[in-house]
Amino acid sequence: MKFSICIPNYNYGHYIAETIDSALQQPVEMEVIVADNASTDDSVAVIGAIGDPRVSLIRNRCNVGFAGNLDRATRTAAGDRLVLLSADDLIAPGGLAAYDRLAAALGDAHRGAIFSSGQSTIDSRGHLQDGGAGSTLDTRLWADAVLDPALGDAVGAPVWRVPAAALLRRSLMLMRVPFHFLSTCYSRDLYDAVEGYGGGRLMNPDKAFAWKLLGVATDAYFVDAPLFRYRVHGANQNAQQAKAGALKHIVDDYVASFDTPPWVLARAGVTPADLAAAFVEQDIGLRGLKLVAEGNRRDARRGLDLGRAAYPDLVRRSPTVARLRLLLALGTAGSKLAAQLFEGEKRRWALRLVREAGTGVPQGALPAGSTG
Repeated sequence: MKFSICIPNYNYGHYIAETIDSALQQPVEMEVIVADNASTDDSVAVIGAIGDPRVSLIRNRCNVGFAGNLDRATRTAAGDRLVLLSADDLIAPGGLAAYDRLAAALGDAHRGAIFSSGQSTIDSRGHLQDGGAGSTLDTRLWADAVLDPALGDAVGAPVWRVPAAALLRRSLMLMRVPFHFLSTCYSRDLYDAVEGYGGGRLMNPDKAFAWKLLGVATDAYFVDAPLFRYRVHGANQNAQQAKAGALKHIVDDYVASFDTPPWVLARAGVTPADLAAAFVEQDIGLRGLKLVAEGNRRDARRGLDLGRAAYPDLVRRSPTVARLRLLLALGTAGSKLAAQLFEGEKRRWALRLVREAGTGVPQGALPAGSTG
């Protein structure tokens, strides 16, 4: 089993060597492909100085954008399975070995499988945060998942399995990406089946890609251990969007609400009308409530304005959006109420999906994360 670790890079010369080294230290057969997006720092020199034959560098003559560079990093990969790793993140010791054991246990079935795992958080200096405990699976999305004891024994950590179509439906109806960007591992067969990442997204091209993967995959697996390390710092993508005051995330989801391929919707049993309604509920209503709860009334209003322009009838009929409008009218006094409403509405939507599937979620298992 050969892994391709594909790293899109732009001006992360101060992190890229550590990222590459975290891959090279994994005890598996691998290649590391770095696609440098016309960096203006010393990234190319840092990569060239590594001197390991397993590392190859693709240099873009001009910046092709974040989404465009993902396919530049992955297109030439020769491995059986691919991991797209951000240039500032790390693979934890033994992370790929766990995926290697999972693939071996699945045999040929690994070709139709998507792997994911928990992740721990590190700061700009690489120090583990929160004791390194790491995140676990989001049960709003993985409510249909079951533990597979045999795979858990083979991997050395709990392994959850869910049919791809079931996970896809929940992901679409909650407008969420079902995997952590850095821990998603897929076969070359699946990548080729959906023709790669493709363009058309500003902030989250991995969400559209994950939905397409689930549209052709058989199952998804979650290794319940922090096999990867996500770096939080002031220059990563989420931080840059917050500083710029941009609405890239919500614009991406608006595009997804009408541009998701029909065959992806059909696999999940979701109609275009369902997806448009999910966008209004999740991105306009619930995200707006969350922003108001955080005191960010300006961006909540901006999102509401976008929703009114995009889907005026759906926005007018949405009870969640009606509550958002009321809280905005209350001014700063609406923030505490917004926090309570956000959690209640989020749980209501998650339980609705559980009822539709006829499954149960353990008490308290619905986490209090964001809707993004």
